[in-house]
Parts: sequence; structure tokens; C-alpha cells
Amino acid sequence: MTCAAFDYVVRLKPVTGLIFATLSILHTTNLTGQTPDIGWQERPKIAAAIELLPRTRIETWGELQHSSNFSFQRWRGGALLERRMKPIVGAQGNYIDVNNEHYLVFAGGYEYLHTVENGNKRIENRTIAQVTFRLLVGSVLLTDRNRTEYRWVDGAYDFRYRNRLMILGRVRSGTFEFKPYVSGEVYHDRNHHSWNQNQYGFGVQFPHKKRWMLDTYLLHQNCTTCSQHSVNMIGVTLNLYFRQSP
Repeated sequence: MTCAAFDYVVRLKPVTGLIFATLSILHTTNLTGQTPDIGWQERPKIAAAIELLPRTRIETWGELQHSSNFSFQRWRGGALLERRMKPIVGAQGNYIDVNNEHYLVFAGGYEYLHTVENGNKRIENRTIAQVTFRLLVGSVLLTDRNRTEYRWVDGAYDFRYRNRLMILGRVRSGTFEFKPYVSGEVYHDRNHHSWNQNQYGFGVQFPHKKRWMLDTYLLHQNCTTCSQHSVNMIGVTLNLYFRQSP
């Protein structure tokens, strides 16, 4: 490990330690004092973004959702082909995720989900089409993602629309940088004819050079049509970035 990388890890430890300590306290408190209506999930995830052409990349991921106090486990994996449009001049070079440096990003892809809940297995295949708008206001990045999902759940067709808003900041101290954010998302399900689900939360991103980023977050989900109506989620995502050689 180089001296620069070692220095980065040393600086990162107090911040990540504080975050995970806070999440652990929240988790323990809720497990001892919560009602049965509130569930908890852990969500480890790894994602990779691979540049194929200028402004074009493929993003792929694998994730586990595991409940600690109710019967639920889900494996999911998928890929998106993304095309960036119209660069944001003031954002160039400031973000490890180059999608954040463009006003408009189109994407399409596929996701597979394998869920076991209360002993019952459920298989879902979904195709995805989405468009994401971004706006830079000072050092704050505003993101509006609009996603449509064409879903086949155990062979039965469904359609869902999702709208996610995110506010991302930037904090820098010397060579150390982290990005706190808040987000909220609403879901409309065709088969249920309703806005049946929403999620909101906060997190912190820790980028390292142009190679990888650690994203830690706490998310709360409400779902009127799910067996578990209210769920708190603790997530950690390792994002890897593979760029074209200059």
C-alpha cells in the first residue's frame, strides 16, 4: 500500500467508524424496543461501471438483502447500458462517477431477483428503462431519476414506475473528501393501481481517487402491499470504476 493510500485509510477510519457505530446503536435500540411492525435488513452490494465508448458504459451489480428480525432474503443482480448526454461544465473532474457530470443520462437493462420470504420462493425478471436529470447548484448536485420496470413475477406481468430524488453535497479536507446525501423515492404499481411504496434516507459516499467508492446509508421503506409494511435498511455498497485508457 502506498503512503498516500495508507494516509487515506487512516483518515477514513474515524468517519466510517462513527457512521457504523451510529447505525449499530440505532439497530440495537430498535431491536430491543421496536414493535413487530418494523423490520430490519442488511444490504451488502458490489457494483462495477465499465466504460465501453466515450459517454457510454455498462453498469453491473450483485446484492444481498437479508432480514435480521423477519423472514426475508433476496439475491439480485443485473446490468444497465448507459449513455451520457450534455456535460455539466462546472462538474467536470469533481466526481468519481462520471454520470454525475452530465445533465442527462439514458439507460436500459435487465435485473434478476430471487426472493425467499416466509419459506416461499419468488422469481422475478425485469427489464428497465430510465432517464436521469441532474443540476448543479453551487457545490450541491440535484438528481431526478425516472425509472420504468417491466416485471414478470413468477410469470405474472406487472409494470412499475419509480421516481427518485437525491441531494448530494461535497466536503473536502486536504486530499480527503466525502459526499453526504439525502434521498427519497416513490413507486407506482400498475397492478395495485396505487403509489404503494416509498423510501427515504441518508448516506455518505467515500470516493478513492478514480478507482472505487464506498457508499454507506440508512434507508427507511414503507410499503402498503408488502407483507412487512415498514422496514429499516442498513446498506454498504462497494462501487468499482473501470475507465478507458487515455
